[in-house]
Amino acid sequence: MMRSLFPIVTNNDLVFPDNFVNHFFGDFMKPFDSSYSVPKVDVEDKENEYVLTTDLPGMAKEDIKLTYDKDILTISARHEEKKDEKDEKKNYIRKERTSQSFCRQFQVSGVQKDHIQASFANGVLTVTLPKETAKQIEAAKTIEIQ
Repeated sequence: MMRSLFPIVTNNDLVFPDNFVNHFFGDFMKPFDSSYSVPKVDVEDKENEYVLTTDLPGMAKEDIKLTYDKDILTISARHEEKKDEKDEKKNYIRKERTSQSFCRQFQVSGVQKDHIQASFANGVLTVTLPKETAKQIEAAKTIEIQ
């Protein structure tokens, strides 16, 4: 069961692993690397539930979208700021913070999907996925042959 909580690997993960840019270019490419990075997610296997925790600095609750469909938990977020050359009100000479987005997916089976909970406080997202009980898992449907 725990093996299914590893993130789904995409082709981009294989071509550009996390440390690829840093390994070859050091801090020179750091601004570009950070725009393509995704938040790291901690996955804790507790007795009755899985708990996923991730830091999402700069994001608001409204920026985050969580879905659970066909045993796939998707955590995605998009945050946009206007890119203004000059902002008289705050005395900016130049403002370049624009947008950031990401999407992470985890295959998680054996959870009670109607009881999944999430909270977001101080830039930290916590998702709790209650495990199905042994009785729920064993309750397979018998198919009558006609």
